[in-house]
Amino acid sequence: METKTKKFKRDILNWYNNNKRDYSWRETNDPWKVLLLETISQQTQLDRADTYFKLFIEECPSPATMASSSLKKVLILWSGLGYNNRARRLYESSKILSEKGFDELYPNFEVLPGVGPYTNNAILSFAYGEKVITRDVNVDRVFSRYFGLNNVENFVHNNKQPLLNRVSSRDLNQAIMDFGSMVCKSKNPLCSTCVLEKNCEKNIVKIKKSKETFSGSNRELRGALLKLLLNENIASLETIQKNLKTDKVKLLKAVSTLEKDGLITIKKNNLVEINS
Repeated sequence: METKTKKFKRDILNWYNNNKRDYSWRETNDPWKVLLLETISQQTQLDRADTYFKLFIEECPSPATMASSSLKKVLILWSGLGYNNRARRLYESSKILSEKGFDELYPNFEVLPGVGPYTNNAILSFAYGEKVITRDVNVDRVFSRYFGLNNVENFVHNNKQPLLNRVSSRDLNQAIMDFGSMVCKSKNPLCSTCVLEKNCEKNIVKIKKSKETFSGSNRELRGALLKLLLNENIASLETIQKNLKTDKVKLLKAVSTLEKDGLITIKKNNLVEINS
C-alpha cells in the first residue's frame, strides 16, 4: 500500500510539473545566485523579487563584483524592497565570499551575515544538490495542514529520508514552496481544487497577527530618510526633518535605528551621512 508520504510526494510533484513558475534562477546551481534570490525574496512576492534579482545579477554577477562596489550602490539597487539591513548583510556577505568562497564555507553558510537555517538549506539544496528540506512558512504550512501536525520540525527530522528518497530535493522543495504560495495559501486556501485534498488532514489553524501599519511607521520614515541620503549623501538633521516633514522625536528614532544597523553615520554638527 502506498504510504501517505509517497502519495504526498507523487501528487505535489505531478502538480509542480504542470504548474511551476518559470524563473531564470530556477535551474541554477550557482550558490551566489541562490543567496541573492533568497535574500531578495524574503517578505517579497516572487514576481517582484525576480525583477530585482535580474537587476542585481547584471550589476553584481559575483561576490567579488559586489564586494568591490560600495554599500551605497547596493542600497541604490535595493531601493524599493524595504528592510534595508538585508542589503547591508548581503554586502557584508559578498566581502567574506570574495575572500573565502562558498566551497570553503560549505556546508555551514550560517557564518554569513543574515543567513539562517532556511537560506543555508536553500543553498545546500539548490546549489549543491544535498538531501535537505528548505523549511519556510509555505513549506511548514503545507506539511502542517496535510499531515495534521503541531510540530513540523520533528516531522521533518523524522521523515527526511522517506520524503527525499528517489527525488531531487530541488524539485520537492520548490514544489512545496510554490504549492503553499499558489494553492495552500495562508488565507483562503484553494481546497476545492487542491490535488492533495483527498488525503489532507485539513489542519487549518487561524492565526491572528498583529501587524504594524506601514503609513506613519518608523519603517516608512527609515525608508524615506535613506532614500533622501542616497540622493544627497549627507544632510543635517534640520534639513532632513524639513524635507521629510516629521517631528524630531520620530526622526531621532529612525536615525538611531539606521545607525545601529550600520547604514548611516551621525557626524559632528548633527550631520547624517550614508555609509559607503
